Amino acid sequence: MKLNLSNYRAALVTLAAIAVLALSLTFTVWRLLNVEEDLRREETHANLWQISQTQFEASILAESLARAAAGEVFADHEQTPEFRLAILISRMAILLDGLQGQVIERVGALGSLKESYLQLTYAEPLLKDRVDPRAAELLRVQVRDLAYQLRDIANRVMLLNRGEMSEKRSMYLRYVFESFAFIVGIAMSTAFLLVRLFKGMQEASQARQLLRQEQELSDLVINNISNQGIVMFDAELRCLLWNPGMEDLLNIKPDHAVGRHMSDIDPIFAREGVIGSLIRATEGTSSIFENEISSSDGQEQCLEINCLPVSMAERKLGIAFMRDVTEQWLARKQAERQNFDLEIKVLQRTAALRQAERRLIAAIKSASEGFAAFDWTGKLLFANEQIWAAAPVSLWCSEEMGLTSFLRCFAMCEGADMRLVNAEPPFEEIELDLMLKKDTWARLSLTKADGATIFVRLTDISGYKQIARALESALNRERETTNAYRSFVSMVSHQFRTPLAILDSSAQRILRRGAELTQDELVTRVQKIRNAGTRLTRLVESVLNAAKLDAGTIEVNPASYNLVDLVVDICDRQREVSAQADIRFDVPDLPVTVYCDGMLIEQVVVNLLSNAIKYSGDTPVVEIKIWMEGSRAFCSVRDWGIGIPPDELPKIFDRFYRARTASGIAGTGIGLNFAQRIMHLHGGEIHVESYEAAGSLFSFDLPIANAEQAQQAA
Repeated sequence: MKLNLSNYRAALVTLAAIAVLALSLTFTVWRLLNVEEDLRREETHANLWQISQTQFEASILAESLARAAAGEVFADHEQTPEFRLAILISRMAILLDGLQGQVIERVGALGSLKESYLQLTYAEPLLKDRVDPRAAELLRVQVRDLAYQLRDIANRVMLLNRGEMSEKRSMYLRYVFESFAFIVGIAMSTAFLLVRLFKGMQEASQARQLLRQEQELSDLVINNISNQGIVMFDAELRCLLWNPGMEDLLNIKPDHAVGRHMSDIDPIFAREGVIGSLIRATEGTSSIFENEISSSDGQEQCLEINCLPVSMAERKLGIAFMRDVTEQWLARKQAERQNFDLEIKVLQRTAALRQAERRLIAAIKSASEGFAAFDWTGKLLFANEQIWAAAPVSLWCSEEMGLTSFLRCFAMCEGADMRLVNAEPPFEEIELDLMLKKDTWARLSLTKADGATIFVRLTDISGYKQIARALESALNRERETTNAYRSFVSMVSHQFRTPLAILDSSAQRILRRGAELTQDELVTRVQKIRNAGTRLTRLVESVLNAAKLDAGTIEVNPASYNLVDLVVDICDRQREVSAQADIRFDVPDLPVTVYCDGMLIEQVVVNLLSNAIKYSGDTPVVEIKIWMEGSRAFCSVRDWGIGIPPDELPKIFDRFYRARTASGIAGTGIGLNFAQRIMHLHGGEIHVESYEAAGSLFSFDLPIANAEQAQQAA
């Protein structure tokens, strides 16, 4: 009864300790969860960041509106007021929503901020098309005030945060002291439970050991059903028990074993090691060992002998369990031999792998490509000299570089993207073409070999890029030429159709009314036929001249010519064709002798003069001026016609190109290109100055043939 009462009290004390431990753990975890939830809700820094970002967007929008009010044209769409206003509205929407809106409401600024948000929303359609400068200025003032308002809100949020943090620090300090008290309770309860657990385990272990010994002895001695050989002996090593398993192992019957000394039963028990184990078993020491013998048929055999002490009725006895482990022993010996052979193979394979590794490293070092290896965390394992010699690596990376810093070295190269900046474990595979420096391109490849090793290869593709650019340039030129020829064919077909239609209509008119036509009408019709024929002749000559220049069949035969006489003669002939033109001269009285091909220069002057008349309306006025400077003679043709837009001046000498101001006026776009190429054959060039709706000035220069004239001009 006393024992039961003692056990009952111990159980109650243990349960009380467990309850205290559970309550202390529960309260401590509950306090920690409260702190964690409070910390998780702490988003003051995020709120301040959001407010500052919104203030920043408001400042950028104010700047963009100021530029728009000043009439500035935005080259980038992201700089336009419309784009910046959309960004600001999205920032305001985030700021007014969720926890940010609650914080702003707590500082008393939610109403005014919502009003500003609505005003910005209503102002968004005003920035869709052309921005009115006055409206832009008014909206800029509102946005600037909004930026100031956001700055004040940030200050108030910061002050609110300081007050709340002071209260939270006091609360957290109280939580710390409470948690410390409960941790002390947890420690004491745990210590008590561990002591009880250790004591209980000792008692249980002793009980189990006693029960197991008694049960094993009872089963072996009484039931004798074990398949092992069992022998029991006393302190004098006399055999007390010999089971059938021993008879099967040693071929000795129990009658010849019981009562005899163990060394007299079988030679195996006479061995020094076996006798010592049997004596130690009677003295209370256990032992286990293997004994190798030869069976009667000459086969190798291995017996496992396990000696244990036994106490019965205050007698010190010993018991030995014997079993045949020949199969396991042979398997173990074979495994040892195989293990030895395997170690030899491993050594050989390791040597081969190391040799292959040395060869691989030598090949990588001598390779023209850059190669590096990293582990899965980004730590550098190996890098050849080509990697270290790459421009970004040699400038920005050190010998202790990791994969993250290595990739960020290339982030500023042309062709890079954000994957190089944001690279972190686990790294993803990358393949990019990067321009390391001018005209130097490399392909950066990042691959994973086995999930743990990351290989980086840097291949020089500068030659490939140059070929690709050359091919792309050639294809673009081919496309431009094809499009130009298509436009030219369409334009020429139209230009040929017009004079042909004039010829046909005039001829039909004369045929139908030949006898009825008056002399004036007949002269008019014939003049139209002549003009149309002249226009066809010029079109054919332009096409033929362009073809000759392309084929390189035009020959330059330079000689001495008086440039004044050459130009005046051309103007006289032009007056016959264009009687309405007012051609004026500003030429020197003395002859200006130049060294050129007169036929080709005549085509240049004819082209410039006819263009000046053609693009000057119904009453054209053209001024031709000739003068000398140094060893060069200059000729200019000026008109006050439709002019050429400034953005089209660089392309005016391209073949088949016509300015947009020439729309509706007959022409092929070959003449100026042909004239410029003739001047190039003479070592000169045609220069142009033109303003839209204000006329054009074309000029060219030729070498003076007379040395005396050159000295006089100088």
